[in-house]
Amino acid sequence: MKRKFFCVILMLVMMFSLAACASSNQNVKEKTNEENQTAEEQKEPGNATIYLVRHGKTILNNTDRAQGWADGPLIPEGEELIKNVGKGLAEIPFIAAYSSDSGRAIQTANLILAENKTDAKSIELVQKQGIREGYFGTYEGEKNEVMWGDAAKHLGFDNQEELLASGGNIIEKIMNAVAEIDSSEEAESYEELKERSFSEFESIANEAYENGGGDVLVVSHGITMGTILAQIDTSIVPAEGFANGSVTKLEFDGKVWKVIEVNELKYAEEGKSR
Repeated sequence: MKRKFFCVILMLVMMFSLAACASSNQNVKEKTNEENQTAEEQKEPGNATIYLVRHGKTILNNTDRAQGWADGPLIPEGEELIKNVGKGLAEIPFIAAYSSDSGRAIQTANLILAENKTDAKSIELVQKQGIREGYFGTYEGEKNEVMWGDAAKHLGFDNQEELLASGGNIIEKIMNAVAEIDSSEEAESYEELKERSFSEFESIANEAYENGGGDVLVVSHGITMGTILAQIDTSIVPAEGFANGSVTKLEFDGKVWKVIEVNELKYAEEGKSR
């Protein structure tokens, strides 16, 4: 009887041991699978290509008024232009899309993504306050000729034409002059705009680079775009400013910026012919 009892106990011990081994092997297998999956998800850094787009024409653009943090919706002509830009960029497989948090930039980015023929059509649009337009204080909504004229006189020029012809970093001159004469004392200086906009832009590019690279859509504003580009190469900032719906294309390798196109309207033209 004792012998039979010990045999039963021995068999039970062996069964528990086998079950424990099987469970251990399963845990190791599951852990290995998780590690492999994590390794697959971790991508090597890669070059990021940024398509920096100025928003479409708005009601405030149409009446030639200062539009910084003030905001106006796109006019029908502006919507049509941006739809054509979207068609011109329709084959670009954007991995991410950003806009400033101003309505005109959000509207522009959504119109572009709606025309996309790749999986980018369904990606989430991320809004970034850092790439919104410069703030003009009490000049918000004022006629541009008034703001520019006052800035020109403050800087010792007879009119805005003389200011524009003076060379150098015109955006820096304008932003600093407006900040100095703004009665609310709230208008942004060039340094303030530069700090928030370029740091945000670099952050967007770095994130894309660290995640394996690819094409990124960024919708912003004329003064802000000029400020961003000036940190890369002052000589490439167009003296006439950025056209509504223009595309400026840059490549970032984690350290160095390469400018490919500036203030390009060919995407709208190509889209219009499709």
